Amino acid sequence: MVDHPGAAVQGDQWTSAQSLDGLLKVPLPLPRIRTRPWWFPVQELRDPLVFYLEAWLADMIFGPDGVLIPEIEWMNQVLLTVDPVNNGNLVEITVFGQPRIQNRVKSMLLNLASRHREHRARDEKMKQLEEFLKACALGPQTSQPPVA
Repeated sequence: MVDHPGAAVQGDQWTSAQSLDGLLKVPLPLPRIRTRPWWFPVQELRDPLVFYLEAWLADMIFGPDGVLIPEIEWMNQVLLTVDPVNNGNLVEITVFGQPRIQNRVKSMLLNLASRHREHRARDEKMKQLEEFLKACALGPQTSQPPVA
């Protein structure tokens, strides 16, 4: 194998130094460093409540990229972390706060998840019904003479 200055081997392909420089210019994701809000007591960080939801449900509840998490935290006086697990199919939701508020938030989130599941199932049934009705409308038209 011949060494070329300014190139690196990637599998069987040569990657030039210019493309490597392009990769270096891609911004890295921000680290997940959070400071404790002033309104949240430090002693409530000791015993979190952890549960799991499907990732698509978490996206529906918390919005894309978790944009609604700060609002939910403020309204309920809890801290939430939502971390993907199991190849992104599930998310781990960690709730920090007073035990009764943790249970209330968990119950609220599970109720929202249940409603989103029901809504999705209803949407799927409606799509199946629409497809069935379209198939019936486009099916063979047999005209029968009117009965006298």
